[in-house]
Amino acid sequence: MAFALVVMAVVVGALVVRLIHKNNELKEKNDVIVREVRRNQTLIDRAVQQGVSRAAMLSVSLLLLMGSVSVLTSCSKEDDTIYTPDPTDAPRTSPLVTVVYSPDALGDKSYNDLIYSGVEGVSTQKELRTLHLSPATKEEGLAYLEDIFRQMEAPGDTIRRLLIVASSDYDEWLRQNNKRLEGNPRADLLYFETSKPLDGKGSTLYMPYYGAMYEAGAIAPFYQPKAMLIGSNPEDEVVSEAMQGFKDGFASEWVATSKEKRLTTMYIGQHAGEGYSITDTLALKMMHEYNEQDEFGLGTSTAIIPICGGASTVFMRLSAVLGKFIVMGIDVMSRASNSQYSVVKRIDMGISESIRQWLDGEGIPKHQILGLASGCTSLYLNTHNYWFVPSESRGEPSEELLWQIHEEAIKKEEEYGK
Repeated sequence: MAFALVVMAVVVGALVVRLIHKNNELKEKNDVIVREVRRNQTLIDRAVQQGVSRAAMLSVSLLLLMGSVSVLTSCSKEDDTIYTPDPTDAPRTSPLVTVVYSPDALGDKSYNDLIYSGVEGVSTQKELRTLHLSPATKEEGLAYLEDIFRQMEAPGDTIRRLLIVASSDYDEWLRQNNKRLEGNPRADLLYFETSKPLDGKGSTLYMPYYGAMYEAGAIAPFYQPKAMLIGSNPEDEVVSEAMQGFKDGFASEWVATSKEKRLTTMYIGQHAGEGYSITDTLALKMMHEYNEQDEFGLGTSTAIIPICGGASTVFMRLSAVLGKFIVMGIDVMSRASNSQYSVVKRIDMGISESIRQWLDGEGIPKHQILGLASGCTSLYLNTHNYWFVPSESRGEPSEELLWQIHEEAIKKEEEYGK
């Protein structure tokens, strides 16, 4: 009996010691979380003083805090037993690639989704962590950048980081702040798309649309003699360049047509950052206003060329419903049943190669231009589309004609970039 009491006392004592140990462990974790909350609150207060909204900063800080908490308190529950992580486990220190997109960019099934695919494609082959941030507003995106920059410039930061900024919306902020990263040799920055390299830290990547859009404009009359070119805004360099390429190609004489050619240009917004989303009501209004001014009457359809990010989806959907429009746009062939051809920018190829250069130690070139000659931008014909009805019943364009236009487009793009 006495032996049993001794054994019970030992067991109870061991359980008490274990509970004390667990309590201290949880207290330590709680203290770390509290310190993290206070650190993020300090960042929020500083950012608010600099003009960034508290709501935007809270969204960033909560995101980062959730990552911290997951590392500190990850556990699983089976029956009523809670298991804490193995004490020998340490936070992952593998390289981290963070992408900050344009507002509401992800999910466009086009340019931005290709960026996502390019980053994730490399992560499946290399030991790499990724974080994709698609803010709701430009202000929120700037808040993301501020918090990320504070981490990257921190003296105690030992993680190798690559920040990819996938939007010209943040151009002014980046050029004012990129030198903050020069003190951290493990922090790198890749910014696109801009034709102007960064002064100081950071690499830039630019994929001109001019050449591929020149091709698109040159063969447009082959399908329809009139076209409706819709841009997001005239201040976006990529958009204005693409539209100019289409205009120049459309004005060329590669394709003879008995009907008068007519190109109408419209913008959704007027300033940088505007025109990348649109309501059905406004899109319908723009298309009806075009129809009211249509000199050719009801007998001829219109090729609609949307160069406006996520807003393109609305025009493509409505064009199929209204029936008077075919689609010739950017990255639209897989999304529009009535598309004749699509200009595709393989930004995923440029992103993948840049990340590999960064990981392999050779470094990302200071400035890269990858256009039509590199194969990163291309024109794809959709000749199997059931809407395919070439104007004047001339059949498909010949391979010789397409090649001649392609060679001319490469020359025109080089001249335009000078």
